[in-house]
Amino acid sequence: MFYKPKKAVYSQISRRRFLELGGYGATMLGTGSLAVGLNSTIMSTRVQAQSSDDAKWKQFAGSKLVFLSENTPPSFAIREKLKYFYDLTGIEVEILTDDLPVVQQKAGIDLRSGTADYVLQYAQDKPIGAPFADFYADLTPMLGDETLPQDPEGYGDEVWFESFLDACGRFYDGDRVIALPYDAAIACTFYRKDIYEANSKDFEAEYGYRMEFTKDSTWQNVLDFATFFKKKKDAGAEGPYGYAQHQGAFAWTTQLDIQRMCFANGRWLDYDIDDRLGSRTPGATNWGDEQSVLILEKFKALADVSHPDNLANGTLELNTVYQSGNIAMQVQYHEFAASVEDEATSLAAGGKTGYAPCPKGVPDWIRNGGEAVNGTNCGIGGIAINKNASEELQRAAYIFAIWSTSADNQYEVLKGLGGTPTRKSVLQRPDVIAAQQRPSSMPNALTFEPVYDFGIKQPNFVLGPKIPKANEYHSIIASTTQRMLAGELSPAETGAELKSQLDALNEG
Repeated sequence: MFYKPKKAVYSQISRRRFLELGGYGATMLGTGSLAVGLNSTIMSTRVQAQSSDDAKWKQFAGSKLVFLSENTPPSFAIREKLKYFYDLTGIEVEILTDDLPVVQQKAGIDLRSGTADYVLQYAQDKPIGAPFADFYADLTPMLGDETLPQDPEGYGDEVWFESFLDACGRFYDGDRVIALPYDAAIACTFYRKDIYEANSKDFEAEYGYRMEFTKDSTWQNVLDFATFFKKKKDAGAEGPYGYAQHQGAFAWTTQLDIQRMCFANGRWLDYDIDDRLGSRTPGATNWGDEQSVLILEKFKALADVSHPDNLANGTLELNTVYQSGNIAMQVQYHEFAASVEDEATSLAAGGKTGYAPCPKGVPDWIRNGGEAVNGTNCGIGGIAINKNASEELQRAAYIFAIWSTSADNQYEVLKGLGGTPTRKSVLQRPDVIAAQQRPSSMPNALTFEPVYDFGIKQPNFVLGPKIPKANEYHSIIASTTQRMLAGELSPAETGAELKSQLDALNEG
């Protein structure tokens, strides 16, 4: 979702290369081949249901596919394994990677223009899946098609972690599946155990309880911790700030940041819609009600005692601030544990960081009669197929989609670059179970208990809002709440402004 590997490579196709592949390349493939899209080619051999597995895997040998993806661990790890896929299928795959906002823009242009330059696309749930769901192929006819290879585990909801297939695969219609879960970024708490232990005595003398973090720790506790460290900094003491928020330029992560606190307190939602499927017509927003204004007040109070560069710290920058020892706690996505545990680059490595669920709601902060939960949200990246592509090209792309989301590949990514599995079976392997305790050969596994065993369980998990104008919605949330944090608007004014803009956006 947000991980940026070292030495990330972005591949761009030149016009000369395009002409070579679209003309000469197709000619070299011989009769039956067809040049399509940016530089894809399709060539097929007819198979039957009774054909061998080998024939089903190789029915599109000689074809080429282009996959547009975010620069996440699975894409870089699978890029290194493409020869295995080629040997299995005879299909060549080119993986183009970039930051998520760029992928979002390129995917949108390709889909809306009616072209299929990127046959395979990384469909991040809200930023890409929600606005472009209708432009992706429905995978359900191919899932179980006896003329195509199939994953032995299958593709039902039960083989993925709870709600993952809903998160990235289903939008507005429960009968269509447009993407298979490819990677995951689930929010959880990263905190400096050593710093908490060193300050617990002084903190307890002032606040009356120990400085520690557990699944029962609340947002009030987080506010207390941040206030304590801010006072120390203001008094000239050395050491970190207590907390920092996800602000910065990427609107979606700012929205996710405030959503966690809102949902934790009363399971408050932006819209009265199905949080699993979303809605094309979300109607009037709940922003501006008593509950949301109270949480805006608390969000502002936390910002006031957080790291001074709060408004500049996006998700990537925030993790850097944590690794450099400048904050004692962050609510971060579990894919970042691998970088936090890298002793060559992180001051928070070597057993200093503890991992726990997201903070819990505070009963005194709840006005809507709802429940206090450990509000946990996510970005589930799916792999989807461009509906503009021909049927044969879609079928060839499907073969890559099931291969790249297989348990074996997810396991290899976890071992190699520190991926985050989406299939339950990966966590049942003995070495993955062992890696959940220190010393760990797979650092992201240190987060698996608070994430997979707790955070994604009901009633803690929030998936939406999934609406067609998701990106406009993210921008409105980010820009308006950041004005509040900068002192331009009061929390009440912020709630009213959000309601006005969002209702106008969706004609609520």
